[in-house]
Amino acid sequence: MKRLIITAVATTLLAGTALSGTAMAQPRHDDRHDRYEQQRAYEKGRRDQARQERRDDRREYRRWAKGQRLDARYRGNGYYVSDYRRHGLRQPPRGYRWQRVNDQYILAAVATGLIASVIIANN
Repeated sequence: MKRLIITAVATTLLAGTALSGTAMAQPRHDDRHDRYEQQRAYEKGRRDQARQERRDDRREYRRWAKGQRLDARYRGNGYYVSDYRRHGLRQPPRGYRWQRVNDQYILAAVATGLIASVIIANN
């Protein structure tokens, strides 16, 4: 009888130890930690997006100079200055026209976009 009780107690202790060891090895699920990681990932994505937007804004502004080529997107009629005298500009030579880009008046060749003159607007 004594032997039976000792065997039962020993197996119970061994089984309890074995099960508790596997319980400790399992990763702990903490919802707060998961939410924190999600929040950090979201904020990092927002920072990356804002950084990209600032980079795009920087690329938009450009300091034009004589001899450069005016981009095709600025050669359209939306940037064309038809009333150049009202802005205090001289008449453009044949084959050239005034374009207003980022508060700068640019005298560029119609065919090639080659810049002949750049004047900064006062208004």
